[in-house]
Amino acid sequence: MTRTNSSQGFTLIELLIALACVAALTTLAWPSFQSLILRSQRAQARASLLQAAHWFERAASANGSYPLAADVPTSVLQVDGQHYKMTITSTAQSYILSATPLGTQAADSCGILTVNHLGVRSVQGASQTAAQCWSQ
Repeated sequence: MTRTNSSQGFTLIELLIALACVAALTTLAWPSFQSLILRSQRAQARASLLQAAHWFERAASANGSYPLAADVPTSVLQVDGQHYKMTITSTAQSYILSATPLGTQAADSCGILTVNHLGVRSVQGASQTAAQCWSQ
């Protein structure tokens, strides 16, 4: 009886081919993953802006005028501090709420998101339209 020597495990070539396949798949998937992360964080900023706009409208209904920016509680400006900075410009008759992207979020193609007292949603410094940025 003769015994054949069968190797168990992977050869170095097989391991390198497997690693090359994983690297190729990762290279293809990474931009899509980053895009989804940016869209998710933008959606959170949009929700925070709209929530703050509703707060302004309720305050105006109760008091007859919009509160000044200095009178707005910090809880109204709740947005993830690592990705967007929320700012308010307001008078008794109007307001503008803005969410400015920070850090890695600055790579987002939608730039600064804004909403005003008329409910007009817009973007500044964006390569996409306001309709695209506010609907994605």
